[in-house]
Amino acid sequence: MAAVIWLVAFVLLIAGWRRTRRARRRGSIGTAAVGTMYDWLNEDKQRAVDVIVQERAGARDPEDKDGNLPELERPRT
Repeated sequence: MAAVIWLVAFVLLIAGWRRTRRARRRGSIGTAAVGTMYDWLNEDKQRAVDVIVQERAGARDPEDKDGNLPELERPRT
């Protein structure tokens, strides 16, 4: 009976450890790893990543969503 209790305690301990480890890693890979991966890309792929990042940043920026307002009000001819 004591062996069963120890086995259940051990399984619960492992399950708790895995859950906390998984919760910590749920974020991202980290800025250093992203910088390293970016450096490994060739120039064409780096430009493609830059375009994607700029488009995503522009889509979330409410000021630039429709364009630059002063330029829209007074377009240069």
